[in-house]
Amino acid sequence: MRRLSLLLLLLPLTPALAAESPAAPPKAVVPPPPTISPSNAAEPEPEVRLIQKGDEKIEEYRLNGQLYMVKVTPSHGVPYYLIDDNGSGTMRQIDPATRIVVPRWVLVRF
Repeated sequence: MRRLSLLLLLLPLTPALAAESPAAPPKAVVPPPPTISPSNAAEPEPEVRLIQKGDEKIEEYRLNGQLYMVKVTPSHGVPYYLIDDNGSGTMRQIDPATRIVVPRWVLVRF
């Protein structure tokens, strides 16, 4: 019984002891994200040129001035893509049934 009464007497002191403990350190200030300008952009963005011929729409995708893909959306039917696989300027139509295109990146250009 003595232990219980002693515990009940110490119980009101517990919040006071917790209040005396040092305060939590202030949170670190997070700096704002850097702004992206054309001078510090890592990769150039592709240029997209839209051509409207009647009901048909043609989208030309260029990177560094070189045409690498064309998307043709006819007035009737399914859109299809023409892709320059090796940079020679000849376009090849992608089969719409497969829709699998292996990515090919230029790592080094001589």
